[in-house]
Amino acid sequence: MPKEDYTHMSFIVDRSGSMYNLVGDMQSGFNSLINEQKNVEGEATVTLVQFDNSSELVHDMIPIADVPNFILQPRGATALLDAMAYTMNLVKGQIVEMNPEDRPGRCIFVVITDGEENSSRESNRDTVFEMIQDCNDDEEVNYEFVFLGANQDAIRAGGNIGVRANASMTYDATSQGTQVMYQSLSKGLTSYRGADSVSAEYSFNSTEREEAKEAMAGSIAPNIPSNFIDSTDIK
Repeated sequence: MPKEDYTHMSFIVDRSGSMYNLVGDMQSGFNSLINEQKNVEGEATVTLVQFDNSSELVHDMIPIADVPNFILQPRGATALLDAMAYTMNLVKGQIVEMNPEDRPGRCIFVVITDGEENSSRESNRDTVFEMIQDCNDDEEVNYEFVFLGANQDAIRAGGNIGVRANASMTYDATSQGTQVMYQSLSKGLTSYRGADSVSAEYSFNSTEREEAKEAMAGSIAPNIPSNFIDSTDIK
């Protein structure tokens, strides 16, 4: 049986050119999250893939204690689906190769993007949807998926590829919005890792959604989704 106190966290982070104005906030937010997770009880490893037109493997299932500061260098377009498929294939393949008693009981994939898919060549929505369903059907490892998207309806975008509505959230592509997003994500990961049941689901609570919504309300940034879905609309 897999280790119930072992969580693997895979982060799929957008580094397309539109991230240029948020480099500092994206870096500090991610680094703060990792530092907080280092202090959470239980074993944890990290995979980090950053993507633009192509995917780059930055950290390959390394112990969380060994994760260095994140450096983001924006460039290119948004091949989101390719990056998700690449990361899932990589991580799930590694877990399958482990001895059953060494596998993580929990494996969570976190997608952070400030724009919609526009340049994938190897994968499409149907491919990624099926891959997520295959993970969800795994009877040993609890695979979870989180979708955080700016400048879009993240709940709808996540749902289109099979991510549950309560694990998807729109964030504001501003300094404040990015900080709020990472704070919410770290709290959620802490709760997920510490849940009594290894089969617990990741979800954003109503407070976290309200904080994200407030960051949007005070923003002067363009392209804020008019159909932002609040937690009260999630069934």
